[in-house]
Amino acid sequence: MKKNIIFSLALFTSALMIFSSCKKVLDTQPFNIISQDVVWSNKANAETFIFSTYNAIMYDFASGPQTDPYTVNTLGFDGIYSGASGVFTGTLDRTSDFGFNNWSNIRRCNMIISQVGESAGISDDDKKALIAEGKFLRAMSYFSVARKIGRIVWIDKVLTPDDSLLLSSTANPTESYKYIIQDLEDAIQDLPTTQISGRANKYTAAAMLTEVALEALAYENYPNAPNISASDTLLDKVITNAQLVISQGGYSLEPNYGSMFNEVNPQSPEIIMGIYNTAINTTCDGTPMQLYMPNMSNDQINTYGGSPLLTSPIRVFEAWVQHGPPQNMADAYLVIDKNDPTKALPWNQTSQFLNAIDENATIPVSTIPQANGETSVAHGVIKPGSSENIWTLTNTGRDARWQSSIVSDSSLLYGQLLTTTIKGNATRWMKINGAAYYQSLTNMYWRKGIYNNVSPRIYVGIPTDYHYVVTRLGRVYLNLAEAYLLKGDITNAEAAFNMTRTIHGQLPASTASTLADAWTDYKRERRVDLVLENDYYWSLLRWGRYGGAANYGNPSGGTITELTEVPRVMDISKNRQAFSIVQGSFFAQDNLRVFNSSRAYLFPLAQAYIDRNPKFGPQNPGW
Repeated sequence: MKKNIIFSLALFTSALMIFSSCKKVLDTQPFNIISQDVVWSNKANAETFIFSTYNAIMYDFASGPQTDPYTVNTLGFDGIYSGASGVFTGTLDRTSDFGFNNWSNIRRCNMIISQVGESAGISDDDKKALIAEGKFLRAMSYFSVARKIGRIVWIDKVLTPDDSLLLSSTANPTESYKYIIQDLEDAIQDLPTTQISGRANKYTAAAMLTEVALEALAYENYPNAPNISASDTLLDKVITNAQLVISQGGYSLEPNYGSMFNEVNPQSPEIIMGIYNTAINTTCDGTPMQLYMPNMSNDQINTYGGSPLLTSPIRVFEAWVQHGPPQNMADAYLVIDKNDPTKALPWNQTSQFLNAIDENATIPVSTIPQANGETSVAHGVIKPGSSENIWTLTNTGRDARWQSSIVSDSSLLYGQLLTTTIKGNATRWMKINGAAYYQSLTNMYWRKGIYNNVSPRIYVGIPTDYHYVVTRLGRVYLNLAEAYLLKGDITNAEAAFNMTRTIHGQLPASTASTLADAWTDYKRERRVDLVLENDYYWSLLRWGRYGGAANYGNPSGGTITELTEVPRVMDISKNRQAFSIVQGSFFAQDNLRVFNSSRAYLFPLAQAYIDRNPKFGPQNPGW
């Protein structure tokens, strides 16, 4: 089955078509410009422009770290830290620019809509589909701005020098989303149902609408609380469009979860839209993999006194890891209880943990040292006579996405056994002790999104294919579950989020009987399934706007606990008989987590724009 793929090679292919079909035109001067008459003279030429517009817009929705470093999903240092710290430390100011100016991309979309409509060389049927594609792309560009800033400058035509350029921004997020939803509904109506590489179809637009409608609902009446009722038409839009994708789109959930994000199954039947790059023009340092992989040699492992040594004949680990999953994220991956396999629980609440661990035992610093400024907040030692160890307690019966997403202690990566215990070969203590700099701060690394076939290794300049997931069927199921929760329909909500929980996670289904418990299970499920897919930060804001059971009983617009949560890291003894979970700064101010509810639900509209054109104002509340 063909996928909706943004394929960089398509631009090259279409360009060849133009050069072959328009040779006489291109033989004339100037040689570096193709006239609009040529671009819009036929469908093939117009598609060249459309493909490049995808590349300009859709990376805002690509998988990878993106906004996860704003949260404790991943803990960063160096560039990842500096790119996120202004958000999580609450130190942004009104000069911060989060992309309010998307007008060049909007001009491209409006050119598609208007020029295709006026073309004499494009058939009416093709015009209908291409115009719908332009509206889809326009909606996506505006959605990227709206979920960050709330307000947009709505432009629905190609502006000319005769037009006034002192335009107004929308009055509020509700007005912004009204335009975005209308564009998506138009796109759903006129886009084809066929799945063709490089293109949005009806189901792509419907999938995106399920998320846009949830955001629109959350930000109704902003900054006041939204009026959420079970009969809200926005909830109906989510449900109707999710069911359209599920029942008619031809997509299916991927049983091998990790394969969707690496070389094994990049065109999984679950993926509704992806961005696909080829090794022709992609190298490792142009992908997230460069910042996932560690950098150490046997000499450095020996300097630290770690083991085992690496067996690769080449230096296989020489990338620049800058972030990894902290214990906060690890705790979200449930473990099946040995005494009651119908239950999946946090690893430290299972019967096997409680039977095996003495949480009051003293751990000598010779067994697990403690870094300066760090504090142990939980620890434990295996009881005498127990057959368990820390590895079995954290791995046996765990959510299948655990090993698909995370490299933890005693994991294989590029054929090498990585150990992250004290005196391991990939532990954070190599960094702390100065033996190696590019080691994760957390004793864990990301596996999700790593291709395993890069030869000879993931390193600067090494060519590789690489793809990003924009949206997929699992995300649609989770959006559907959220809509049902907002309606108070626990049964249908659980049926929806249990799809990913049981198929991707291979866990027993949730049987939550109260709305509060259903929200808890849903939020955990969404976090785990969509980690590193540019979702968790936006979802936390959305749930905070809903308030009530979606945010631990807090009122709408209140504090979001997850955005004030301090990161935690687990150290494991060399013999895997003891653990200690610590809090600390880890790097710079990684432990400073501030959420100012009076302003942080939206980013500022960069003040420079308002200074130049007061019609863009007023500034967002609190900024």
